[in-house]
Amino acid sequence: MSRRPNLLLTLLVTLPAFLLAGCPEAGRFIPALNTVWVDLVNDTSFPVDPNIKFDDDSDWLASLVPAESLDTGLLESGQSVEFDFDCDELGLILSDEAEQIAFFFLSYFADDTRTLKRGDEYDCGDVIEFRFVGDAEDFGVIVSVNGRVVD
Repeated sequence: MSRRPNLLLTLLVTLPAFLLAGCPEAGRFIPALNTVWVDLVNDTSFPVDPNIKFDDDSDWLASLVPAESLDTGLLESGQSVEFDFDCDELGLILSDEAEQIAFFFLSYFADDTRTLKRGDEYDCGDVIEFRFVGDAEDFGVIVSVNGRVVD
């Protein structure tokens, strides 16, 4: 008889027990529980500067002035990139006037997205997607969490 099913059963029983008991490092054993993925997708015909701002805190001061900018560079048409954050590194995130660079360096700007806060709009283990759509005056950002549009 194989011992593997017993090992699997033991892991399935003990790991949730550690998590429920408040073991602060237990989430690190399962990276998906302690990670937030951020996907940026350029579905436009031109390069886009996503201008993603974030903070590890989610209080009102951080909402006014996020401390960090995500270094994405320009996203070319059709390009997508993925970033992953430890959950405690991402308290809030938004796209702050994304810029689309069109003909002859003419730029179009999208409105700011809603500020997404951990615990309100997303949680650890979630996927946040910023999808840049439309061209010129129709340029904008669609934000979703786990495939559900939030902005």
